[in-house]
Amino acid sequence: MHPSLERLFDLSGTVAVVTGASRGLGVDFARGLTKAGADLVLTARSGADLEAVAADLRQYGHDVRTVVADVTKDADVARMIAAAVEGLGRLDILVNNAGIAALAPAEDMTEEQWSSVMDTNVRACFLCAQHAARHMLTRGSGKIINVASMYGKVASSEGKQVSYIASKWALHGLTAQLAVEWAPAGLHVTAISPGFFPTAQGAWAFEQDPELGKRLIARVPMGRLGRPEDLEGAIVFLASAASDFMNGSALILDGGYLSW
Repeated sequence: MHPSLERLFDLSGTVAVVTGASRGLGVDFARGLTKAGADLVLTARSGADLEAVAADLRQYGHDVRTVVADVTKDADVARMIAAAVEGLGRLDILVNNAGIAALAPAEDMTEEQWSSVMDTNVRACFLCAQHAARHMLTRGSGKIINVASMYGKVASSEGKQVSYIASKWALHGLTAQLAVEWAPAGLHVTAISPGFFPTAQGAWAFEQDPELGKRLIARVPMGRLGRPEDLEGAIVFLASAASDFMNGSALILDGGYLSW
């Protein structure tokens, strides 16, 4: 590979914050970023799980720090961003990955189920982006990547999770608006919208109900679940100079699901 192309994807010397990094997609995003050279601040509510992930990621030779935080709380978000800016000297990349889901028919969904999902998936994402941007705007650069979903583009005919679907549609709108406001100052705000990956959050479809899992995979033209390396490559692209002319839009990573 020509050095000029390698430099486009090189994250050496950068600092990234990844929320929801104790399991699932967050681990794969963090792994891809540090493989590409980034130092990391990982955050989640589970300290033990977070430390286990950090210990594993340190094998790639970069600084990996942890902050136990609830991203729905403004003070925790401020402390998380400070861990990067004050602890590591800068903040270049924010991956807004923390998210939850609630399964219930729309007519039976409780106010608590609705509010908890919207608070975590939308309001917390905005809080993290806002705190990160306050630093990034002073530097005139930064990458904010919101983890949405292919279900931020379509409804779900199988899983009854109206609050989750609404939250992911909202993230696409939030991504576009933040990009419009902050792009003139040098910031990039994009989204990554995964399809089906083998995570604990998706276990209801692929482990608890194997027949449902088969039906869902049958609707993916590539005929498989996503793999960790699919996430690693995509997040490095969005976080690096390789995506510098991309702003306000989402990278769909769904094996062709939305192409039918």
